[in-house]
Amino acid sequence: MTTYSDMVTLLLAFFVLLFSYSVIDVIKFQQIMSSIQVSFLGQDGIMESSLDPSRGEMIELAVDHKFEDVLMTYLEVKSHLQEEGLANIIDVRIEDRGVVLEIQDRLLFDTGRAEIRPEARELLVKVAGILANVPNQIIVEGHTDNVPIQTAQYPSNWELSVDRAVRVVRYLSERQDIDPERFLATGYGEFQPVASNETVQGRAKNRRVNIVISEVNLLDREVDYYE
Repeated sequence: MTTYSDMVTLLLAFFVLLFSYSVIDVIKFQQIMSSIQVSFLGQDGIMESSLDPSRGEMIELAVDHKFEDVLMTYLEVKSHLQEEGLANIIDVRIEDRGVVLEIQDRLLFDTGRAEIRPEARELLVKVAGILANVPNQIIVEGHTDNVPIQTAQYPSNWELSVDRAVRVVRYLSERQDIDPERFLATGYGEFQPVASNETVQGRAKNRRVNIVISEVNLLDREVDYYE
């Protein structure tokens, strides 16, 4: 009986040890995901559970599953850009609204114009290959610098930025057969700069088109609608 009792005790200790390792792994995973989330979204991205530690309950860090989807999209986009040789041409980053691809205007348009340059079409074809593989809403934003423009077609930078966004949307939807219902086109003129307009380099950074792969998953929206 003594030997049997020792064996049962050892088995119990063994399974308790295995269980403790599994719990630690889960906690470590959640902490890693939470750390990544803080890096991109700040403290608002982490929520503490409502469990009461005074009752001996374990507190876990809950990771927003929507952020996990955005992170996976970002990694896929980053990999695709590297495979297509675009990693040094198109900047990609995570924002609280989704994954943002930033393209400088000189790659797409001539100065003061919104017609897509013929040599830019190959670039947009590669971008379309990325967008076709995700079910999310896509927002195309036009941005300019603060240099005034006043032509018959474009009385201000507002019109120019909007027209550029619309031209990109039309090319991606009409020429690359991406569902037009997924797109939003908007123009911000010169009013959302990312650099100083006091220098040539800063103005060049501000003249851009952003393609935002929104955190809004249209497949989820359709499920909610039909439910």
